Amino acid sequence: MALYLKYRPQDFAWLVGQTFIKNTLSTAVAQDKTVGAYMFTGPRGTGKTSTARIFAKAINCQNPQDGNPCGECGVCQSFANNNLVDIIEIDAASHTWVDNIRDIIEKAQFQPTQTKYKIYIIDEVHMLSKGAFNALLKILEEPPAHVKFILATTEIHKVPDTILSRCQRYDFRNFSDEDISSRLAYIAEQEGVKVDEMSYSYIVKNAEGWMRNAVSLFEQLIHNNAIEYSHIVETLWIASDDEKQNFLLKLKNADTSLLDDFKEMLSEWKNMKNFCKSLLDSLRVSAIAELSAGKDATKEIILLDRLHDILMKTKNSFDENLTIEIGLLKILWRIDNNSIIASSSQVPEQKSKPAQVQPQEVKNNTSSQISTPTEVHPDIVEDIFALHEPEIASGDNSSQNTIDSDELIKTVKKHGWKAALTMSIKWSMISLENNILVIQTKTKISAATIEKTENRDYIMQALSEMWIQVSDIKIV
Repeated sequence: MALYLKYRPQDFAWLVGQTFIKNTLSTAVAQDKTVGAYMFTGPRGTGKTSTARIFAKAINCQNPQDGNPCGECGVCQSFANNNLVDIIEIDAASHTWVDNIRDIIEKAQFQPTQTKYKIYIIDEVHMLSKGAFNALLKILEEPPAHVKFILATTEIHKVPDTILSRCQRYDFRNFSDEDISSRLAYIAEQEGVKVDEMSYSYIVKNAEGWMRNAVSLFEQLIHNNAIEYSHIVETLWIASDDEKQNFLLKLKNADTSLLDDFKEMLSEWKNMKNFCKSLLDSLRVSAIAELSAGKDATKEIILLDRLHDILMKTKNSFDENLTIEIGLLKILWRIDNNSIIASSSQVPEQKSKPAQVQPQEVKNNTSSQISTPTEVHPDIVEDIFALHEPEIASGDNSSQNTIDSDELIKTVKKHGWKAALTMSIKWSMISLENNILVIQTKTKISAATIEKTENRDYIMQALSEMWIQVSDIKIV
């Protein structure tokens, strides 16, 4: 039997973590104040189904001890032997349709045969169809006195509010590192397995707060009745701490030789996804340390964001290693090219001004004249219809660098579509001069648009993501 099944909690005392939930439910059993429907929600591997089984057993236990099932009565024994027909577990993923729920409702009308209550545990309830949810509504609101429902889901946002309003809801959280470590230590003692501290640390970190993941990985790593970190490194092709620190240093310094290191690690069958996770953790610690010391942690935070994006993309990638390599190339390209600042410092040649276009008369529905060309302020006419390039200041431009406006626009769009702002940027000349972003606009409307505080914030945010640090924006 798999260890996670062998050591599955059998009563509330066995449950690790979730203190509030187990205390509340055991108190409800002890005081006989249970309700008709419960909703257990939270990440996978956090004990929702185990808690539901313990709760169902405790409700029907013939001799509960402070809200806990005794484990010795006929009901507890029958449940342990899977012979208790009055506690029904249903997987909503394979019982999705309205006919499945109608069948449950029909059978729920009959009295339980062995217990006080007939209890339905419906796992992954978010998988039910819309019709099935509608069929479930009425019986959840007014269930028969002898029936109780315990619903469990990992995706609570997919459950209709009408269902949630009829249930008493409990939110399960991820387990702490201490909870997982103590549980693994207990299992190791019971199984006679010797485990070193680094192995515990590795398992806990890779469990990501899920107990089932931790116990499954623990069982997988047992070798000769022991778990040794050296064996983990050899078996799972884990990069050493020195390799991680060297790679991270090269990443911060935009050292392209890290691509050779990446290829070498691939040739050694290193697990690059886990490697990136460890880099992410190191960067997080580094960024927090820099901020706590009052230092600039911009580079660490941006790299943290880039690596996180890479790992997110690997979830749907047909080739995880290729996805990681492409992500690293993007990071290096942005750093090496100073965030897409053009290498040429020459300012584009000025174009001659085309003839000014004159506005036509505007008339309303009644044909009464509203304005004429002579009534339009000349500055406004010049501002709206000017098609010329902005005048460039003469002199030495050696301290200026032009910036790709298309890349800036693309980055701005990530934070909100602002048509007026993007058009204003597109038709302006943008350069970097002595750590100040200089925007030379063609029209007063463009200048007014960029001058808005909200739009300046958009630009500053975009520049930060492009690895361009500026102290101010100057509009010419």
